[in-house]
Amino acid sequence: MPKIYFHVDVNSAFLSWSALKSLQDGGTVDLRTIPAVVGGDEAKRHGVVLAKSAPAKKFGIQTGESLFAARAKCPGLTIVPPDFDFYVKNSKALIAILNDYTPDVEQYSIDEAFLDMTGTEALFGPPLTAAHTIRRRVRRELGFTVNVGIAPNRLLAKMASDFEKPDKVHTLYRYEVEKKMWPLPVGDLFGVGPSAAKRLNGCGVYTIGDFAKLDRETAVGLFGTRGDTLWNYANGRESDPVTKQGSRDNSYGNSVTMPRDLPRPEDADATMLALCDSVGRRLRADGKTARVVTVQLVDNAFRRTSHQTTLPNPTNSTDRLYHVATELMRQMWPARPVRLVGVSAEKTSEDNFEQMDLFTDAARIDKQEKLDRAADALRKKFGGAAVTRAKLLTPETRKPEALSAAKERDKK
Repeated sequence: MPKIYFHVDVNSAFLSWSALKSLQDGGTVDLRTIPAVVGGDEAKRHGVVLAKSAPAKKFGIQTGESLFAARAKCPGLTIVPPDFDFYVKNSKALIAILNDYTPDVEQYSIDEAFLDMTGTEALFGPPLTAAHTIRRRVRRELGFTVNVGIAPNRLLAKMASDFEKPDKVHTLYRYEVEKKMWPLPVGDLFGVGPSAAKRLNGCGVYTIGDFAKLDRETAVGLFGTRGDTLWNYANGRESDPVTKQGSRDNSYGNSVTMPRDLPRPEDADATMLALCDSVGRRLRADGKTARVVTVQLVDNAFRRTSHQTTLPNPTNSTDRLYHVATELMRQMWPARPVRLVGVSAEKTSEDNFEQMDLFTDAARIDKQEKLDRAADALRKKFGGAAVTRAKLLTPETRKPEALSAAKERDKK
């Protein structure tokens, strides 16, 4: 049976939900009908635009730019603060509706979800009929609009939902890829961030179709193993199934919400090293290696991006996990500042041996394994702070009293 996936995406989610909140609180003007944005504290001058209305977009206001710049473009702009409790409430209400149509719902972020609708035609009619039913029900019961993309895989469903907005349903079947997707700018392809788009433009690749027509080897040469994934995306291929929330097996992961938003990937390097160190340590403690590394980022608009790569040989080395994770992180870094960084190691197996090819530096790998295991042994005996990587040290943590305090905390 051919697979059918929906991608349901709330139109201007934060702005729409703030508009609903304003009307429920007695407001007389719908923020969606005037130049309005959701943002932080304008007085502090460092707040950014989290979401914008369609009228605000006409003034050239961009998501992620400063409120100061947005105000300069539109002096009469209405700025409202975010209300994340209200956003979560509406997000849960949306997912509750979607669960009425299939048990296979994967919430991808606070305002979007994938649905595996395969085999539901007898219950809800053809895909277009079911999609319009969902779209109309959300608008009627919850008061905001969504776009629904229909496709044979998640990638194409997500691409389809980004076509004309708002309150629309679009299809992107394989036979439609060349006509509907290939003419789009290469930066519109899922997984291609601003830096990757700039690099592709420099190579004469301006559209998704241009990228799709590249040799696979050229794509890999540009972006490493991630290039193969992006090349497949450009050709409309993606095989990951919709995953119910919390159903990942054999996964070792860590994530952290940052104390401040990070504008650049290098700002997260030390955090990523600490996360990879923790993941690697747990893998080694359980006698496991992992073949798949996944990096997750959440920006300050609470949009989640998750990319993964498959390693040629499984590993539990902190050094290798960190190298792969930072490469992924740089390729996927979003336009908006990042508030959460996460990494996980998946597809685990018993740590019996590592297959090596002619180009593997066996001596270096052996040395790294010995260093990892020596550090693990010291931490086990003397506490988690007994060994700290130099890159993770700050002027404060280099002080002897700070390290002593950390050791005491580990003993408790």
